[in-house]
Amino acid sequence: MKRSKRISRFLTTFVPFLLKTVGPLKHFARRLRPQPAMPIDEVTPDMLPQPLEGYTGKHFYQPGDTVQFHLKSELPQNHLRVQRSTADQEWEDLTEYVFEPISQKEALNEAQEGCHWTVSWHYVLPETALPGYYRALLTNPALEKPAEVHFLVGAPSPTSRVVVLAPVTTWLAYNAYGGQSFYRNALGEGFAPFVSSLRPNTALTYHCTHPLQHNLRIEANIFHWFSQHYQADLYPDYYLEAHPEVFTKHQVIVLAYHAEYFSRSMYATLRELVHQQKKSLLALGGNQVYWQVRWHQEFTQLECRKNGAFFQNEAQRGGLWRHTPHPEAQLLGAQFSEPGMGTFAPYQVLEPKLWLLDGLSLQAGDLFGQTGLDSFPICGDETDKTSWSSPANTVVLAKGLNKASSKGPAIYEAQDPAWDGSGGGEITITELASSHAVLNTGSIQSGSGLGNDKVFTKLVENFMQRYAHTSSGGTSGAETAAAPSGG
Repeated sequence: MKRSKRISRFLTTFVPFLLKTVGPLKHFARRLRPQPAMPIDEVTPDMLPQPLEGYTGKHFYQPGDTVQFHLKSELPQNHLRVQRSTADQEWEDLTEYVFEPISQKEALNEAQEGCHWTVSWHYVLPETALPGYYRALLTNPALEKPAEVHFLVGAPSPTSRVVVLAPVTTWLAYNAYGGQSFYRNALGEGFAPFVSSLRPNTALTYHCTHPLQHNLRIEANIFHWFSQHYQADLYPDYYLEAHPEVFTKHQVIVLAYHAEYFSRSMYATLRELVHQQKKSLLALGGNQVYWQVRWHQEFTQLECRKNGAFFQNEAQRGGLWRHTPHPEAQLLGAQFSEPGMGTFAPYQVLEPKLWLLDGLSLQAGDLFGQTGLDSFPICGDETDKTSWSSPANTVVLAKGLNKASSKGPAIYEAQDPAWDGSGGGEITITELASSHAVLNTGSIQSGSGLGNDKVFTKLVENFMQRYAHTSSGGTSGAETAAAPSGG
């Protein structure tokens, strides 16, 4: 019997039987600490082994590093191509590798502890490797769809005053390979407390088809834009904990796309960078800094206690950052709320005279962001709004026209009164001093507007011009010509 069928049978037959058998013990435990019952999730294809798949030993590498590929295939004539994303849906081929069937030992609890496959192939990154989003594209003539193995490459030390933080912590949280993620659990009731990076990641894609996938297309678009205009550095978000020293020379930190999961050390470093080191923060996404987590095993295992249980070997319970003395809106200016979730709408201008909109000749009530990278309006997916914990000087300069309910059409309809902004994300600016500020774009989808929507791109440019302090600031041809002459 094929491995996929064996695991499917285990997930759908044996686990429910086991839970029924140990029912008395389960109910005794619930009496000790009552908690709501969580149903066992349905087994889906992304949880099961595939004929061709793999993963890398890490998610982040530097030029000259050796990338270790852990591959598995039931088929002959497999083809692997290492590629770098150069622009939206454009890839540069770097090298290739052809391999025959590779067997790997089955592992217990692979979702939480990792697959522990042997290394199948090594690839040494050139010393000239550029920072960015990379993948290994795995294909076989007998398979309709390729498999993808994603990783990042960044410089060993900062080269820019702007840094983009990729939400790698969230990459792990969404991956349900092996039957468990922080959202789904096909192996038992309740939330899985751990997830491992050492397994194929079936949640990462450039072609999203459902909400429990992580959209690398929008995430990579954010880095491409900042790389093109500011030669931005790229690091995984967990570097806030692993290597906080690399951010000392940066002036603007870009929290990209959907950095929902944050450890205590990550959040403490981010607050220190903004408030003590006077860095500017651009939260270019939505639902950021939401769940508390802990990193283990050299940043290959993540812990999240969504049921409020204690973290491993700690006297502190898990939960949301907003339920601590440091709610996320206190730093970001806004925070996620459920109204508007799963809907997509343009933003409406509320403060046209604000300096962030200089050069656009906008009026209050004007709309922008009608179409982004993927043809959807750019306020959507999950949206952030101001709250009681937003700083008193936080200004809302625009708000999405999202409806509150996700029922019915998901895309904005101007003639439908339900699209009244009750679920709309808010673009907020919190000016901390003349030298630094926090801009929050209030939507996971907003990054699709960068480079694609004139107004959204301009307001980000205006923010960067004031706070990035790069060497090109004030030295464009037009600015040089307009400067007063000496004498």
